Amino acid sequence: MITRDHLPAIGLGFSQIIGYGILMYAYAILLPHMAEDLGLSLSGVFGILSLGLFFGGMMSPVAGKLVDRYGGRWVMTIGSAIAAAAVLSLGHVNSTAQLFIAILLAEGAGMFVLYNVAFASVARLDLAIPPQKSISIITLFGGVASTIFWPLTLTLYTALGWQTTWTVLGVTLLVTCVPIHFFALRGLEVMPGSPPKSPRPNWPELTGKTRKHGMLWMVISFVCSGYLMGAVMTLWVTNVQDLGHSAAMAALAGAVIGPFKTVGRFFEMLVSRNMYPRVTYALSLGLMFAGFAVLLVFGFTLPGLMLAAALYGMGDGIKTIARGTLPLALFGAKGYGARLGWISFVQMGINASAPFAFAWITQAFGGWWSFLIMTLCLCCAIATFQLIPDPRTTATDSALG
Repeated sequence: MITRDHLPAIGLGFSQIIGYGILMYAYAILLPHMAEDLGLSLSGVFGILSLGLFFGGMMSPVAGKLVDRYGGRWVMTIGSAIAAAAVLSLGHVNSTAQLFIAILLAEGAGMFVLYNVAFASVARLDLAIPPQKSISIITLFGGVASTIFWPLTLTLYTALGWQTTWTVLGVTLLVTCVPIHFFALRGLEVMPGSPPKSPRPNWPELTGKTRKHGMLWMVISFVCSGYLMGAVMTLWVTNVQDLGHSAAMAALAGAVIGPFKTVGRFFEMLVSRNMYPRVTYALSLGLMFAGFAVLLVFGFTLPGLMLAAALYGMGDGIKTIARGTLPLALFGAKGYGARLGWISFVQMGINASAPFAFAWITQAFGGWWSFLIMTLCLCCAIATFQLIPDPRTTATDSALG
């Protein structure tokens, strides 16, 4: 049953569809065409995007600290207004320098409106549902961003060109996300030292050396699994075309990813009361690996491509939830926003090179080899995940000792 306490998460879920669709997924369709008109190579234009993502990572700790201190309402409202202005400016660039500035501003502002800040914002609200539930609801909506915005952006580009398409997207961001963030986050916040309305899971936190080790291996695993995510978002269509499919079929397969993100997240919501976030993350990595294995072997066929997109989508959808709930389970709620910000800073600082690196691999060797390297990154994520300490086990060991 939906109550008033569900509305902040539902509102932020809608804003994440629009935010990710415009600030992340639209680049895959529009940047290659912008590169042609501006005289840039594919790797060159995605290199600019990589620098924008790196700048966004630098802004992420700032956004997290602001949410911890002031709450998310004004942080997300002002951030979405600045992001909309940046997207509007993308429709008017006519030089490499202007493109660089516009993308830098868009990705920097994006860190004040996307998942990490949304997670920290609902965690601050004093609601009758636990933060883990709100995070699951937010990501449940956000999973259809690629489904909506890859085909929509391609349709707009075909009809209007990239300049007008960016204008339409910027106006959409302005008139939807600004009011959503202003009104959805009006609720009372949990005050320091006061008990929240909702019961919180009684999960033990990592302490001492295991806390440092847990943070190290968790961040490394997040970096490895996230490295391919930026590449998939920006190069999926290009790489799939290189496997022998048309642009429309590549976009259709990309659109399949979104609904299956939602399928994965809906499954997680059904079992989240009994599923520890460490298990959630392991499940997500396994599904993503299965998707890439199918893609490498059968991706040249239409059924193989669609199955790969579905498996990857389910895994990536669940991983987004784990990205918010695992740090909360391992390290607690104190300083949660800033912690997510610093994790994002490290992750995005490294992962920002992914669009450029994989665009170069695609140019030099082809889409199949680009997907193979993404699979190897996922193998590294799985290996380092095994090294993350489980506080339930360490707490038990300490009690027995």
